[in-house]
Amino acid sequence: MVKVVRIISVLLTLIMFVLLLTSCLFLREFEYRGNYPELYSVAISSILGARGYMEGPPGGAQPIISVLERDRFGRVMFSYDEDRTISSYNRVIVQKVEGDYVYFYPHYNFISSSREYNWRFTPEDTNALKEQNNWNEEMSDSSEFVRVRIVRQKEEGPISTRLLSAAYREAFPDSNANRPASLMIFLRSDNYGRAVYLGVGTGSEWRGSFVAFVFKPDHSIDLEVGTLDILDVNSYQTELRLLMEANGWNTPWAEP
Repeated sequence: MVKVVRIISVLLTLIMFVLLLTSCLFLREFEYRGNYPELYSVAISSILGARGYMEGPPGGAQPIISVLERDRFGRVMFSYDEDRTISSYNRVIVQKVEGDYVYFYPHYNFISSSREYNWRFTPEDTNALKEQNNWNEEMSDSSEFVRVRIVRQKEEGPISTRLLSAAYREAFPDSNANRPASLMIFLRSDNYGRAVYLGVGTGSEWRGSFVAFVFKPDHSIDLEVGTLDILDVNSYQTELRLLMEANGWNTPWAEP
């Protein structure tokens, strides 16, 4: 009897250890371990809904990054794949890397496709992307570029869980999301503290719905002018640019 009790005790200890290890893995921040942190940093700062990892084992799986081509001046075109519902497969162009930072053109430095299109791009798609990013031309003034720090972990963003949850509930009323803030995916901030997020709808009514949010430097949001329904998950660059401009992106902030 004593032996049976000891065996049960050992088994319970092992089970608790496994559960603890699993929970730690889930809570662990994902870290990109590949060879292209500079490309990773551009992708997660350019593409709406990019979390920086693929769904898979606890803690997430590595995204798929492949260098496709380099031009005469050091630009790099690469593919980035997380297999998400929005912007699931992408081609992205980086302008240059200097020190701890990587530079890219805003809004039009990537194109997206998805499973329904067999993750393919036509030669015309690729040529248009290259043309918009000055492929094989002399490098532009860096003032035209967005600059982001090279990282291996995606930032959570500056907006609190409480405010993210409140904005999500406003955009997706009656959603059954238990943790709405986790469905608000940070894109990037401007030089004055504005921040862009993507809200991912859940439940029968909102599944497949996506809303972009622009928060002000004081972390408030005007839902009338600060949100955008993403209707085409593979082509929203211009609409997102106009949303950001309408909310004063990268202009000085005068607190009301």
